[in-house]
Amino acid sequence: MKLKIFQNKSLSTFVKYSLKYKWAMLGVILMSLLTSGAGAVPAWLSKYLIDDVLVKKDIDMMGIVIGAILISTVIKVTAGYYSDITSDYITETINREIKVDVFNHLQKLPISYFRKHKLGDLMARLSGDSAMLGKIGFILFEMLKEGITVIALLFRMFQVDIVLALLSLTVMPLVIGTVRKYTKKIRKSGRVRQDTSGLVTAFIQESLSGIFVIKAFNNSSIIMDKFKFITQDEFKKAYRSKKIKAKVSPINEFISTLMVMLVASYGGYQIIVAKTMSAGDLISFVTAMGLMSQPLKRLISKNNDLQEAVPSADRVLEILDIPQEVDHYGEEESIGKNIENIRFKNLYFSYNDNEKYALKDVNLDVKAGEVIAFVGKSGSGKTTIVNLIPRFYEAQKGELLVNGKNIKNVSLKKYRDFIAVVPQESFLFSGTIAENIAFGKADVTREEIENAAKMANAYNFINELPEKFETEVGERGTLLSGGQKQRIAIARALIQNPQILILDEATSALDTQSEKLVQDALDKLMVNRTTFVIAHRLSTIRNADKIVVMENGRIKETGKHQELLEKNGIYRQLYDIQAGRKTEEKKIDEKVTL
Repeated sequence: MKLKIFQNKSLSTFVKYSLKYKWAMLGVILMSLLTSGAGAVPAWLSKYLIDDVLVKKDIDMMGIVIGAILISTVIKVTAGYYSDITSDYITETINREIKVDVFNHLQKLPISYFRKHKLGDLMARLSGDSAMLGKIGFILFEMLKEGITVIALLFRMFQVDIVLALLSLTVMPLVIGTVRKYTKKIRKSGRVRQDTSGLVTAFIQESLSGIFVIKAFNNSSIIMDKFKFITQDEFKKAYRSKKIKAKVSPINEFISTLMVMLVASYGGYQIIVAKTMSAGDLISFVTAMGLMSQPLKRLISKNNDLQEAVPSADRVLEILDIPQEVDHYGEEESIGKNIENIRFKNLYFSYNDNEKYALKDVNLDVKAGEVIAFVGKSGSGKTTIVNLIPRFYEAQKGELLVNGKNIKNVSLKKYRDFIAVVPQESFLFSGTIAENIAFGKADVTREEIENAAKMANAYNFINELPEKFETEVGERGTLLSGGQKQRIAIARALIQNPQILILDEATSALDTQSEKLVQDALDKLMVNRTTFVIAHRLSTIRNADKIVVMENGRIKETGKHQELLEKNGIYRQLYDIQAGRKTEEKKIDEKVTL
């Protein structure tokens, strides 16, 4: 039969991690025993202080009592200090290890997980909620000390008088019942509150990320109204949680007072009428009970804190339950050192099991070194099909074969080393230009970084910067222009020397001058590489070896530029629309010039 503590994920996880530090944990337990035992010593000494020192006027006993108090105090504070710093070390270490493990797990989750979950909520879990993991450790160690103190003092109470101890404990079931009743409510309301806090964090992150759009559309007031609404909801749920928690202490205070009245009445009767108990015994009993009241209250309070912290910690640990990307299925197969061919065979893909297929019966053969361009209207499946290549998503039906091997049976870690991606909007990490270029390869040399920059047409502008390759790019590369970021992204792909290259129309968001520089860099990057291009501007793919026209998730046409024009199909329509638009734009420019 499992202990109840192991039935909660956060508590059982903390215990599991703490077992790695079992000797330090044993030290904490021993120090806690000393601290609690020394703290309970006055309950024993009070009997001798009354009966021997005050009643019998024994001066020697007074010296012994005072000396015992001094020694017990030294033991208590010394053991308490080492118990605190050791438990703090264990807790902070475990907190860090769990946070690292959760972050590492996030890195291994499929792209689909991040598609379904808001970035702000994930940030809230890893920052605010993860702090609760550490708090759980502190609470558990505090509860250990308080619990040992309560047990030691209970022992003294039964030692003095069993009946009196039982009488004083008659109200204990009321205390336990009250705690149990409110524990579930506190935990439930705590989870609701943390989920709401996660939504608030997600809203803040999204709003600050989109501050340009907010200002451009002059919609700050609307955003503020939404923020006030969700924070009001957060306030209501947080206040409700506090109200539930606040009820526990007054109820237990009343029960404790009732307990003292019962003890005083029975003890007074035993001393005055039955004469079976000395004044020292009663004082010792009352002292034990009095010393026990604060640890007991703190124990109950810590339990409330624990129930409030557990839902937050659970939110972090829930991430660990999400299945990671599978490195390979079945027995691992190798595709060799060089990519020779890629084949899409009867592929079907849906983003969710209950949704219609985003790709249907896709068949395509690609030879090494070919440039394959995907075109089509928005939502036709262009991005989806290239996302299957690096296994960002996995098809529900059919196979994607590389060198005749199903990529599901190839080690994902090894397979992705063959692939580089240059997205439409390049993402750069905070740090230097050199660090961002080197991101695509381990143990990279400075010469390799500079050569990659030269091939990406980035070398000249980098050397014009004050810090050159050591220039900080800022968060997401905000200190650089779009064209500069894109060329650094190309250098990052070049340094990896990939055999498969995926380009998501890397020039569509650039001005004419930047586009020419980036396109020239891409042309260098594509040489002798199997390249998949998501094309929006059809003029950029005239020389592609194969143009694949997508519509409603299906491949409708395949061929070279001129072949597809002569078919007078979907590609011809798309081409004429773009050509017509360009003609109109040219006429407008001429009118403006005149």
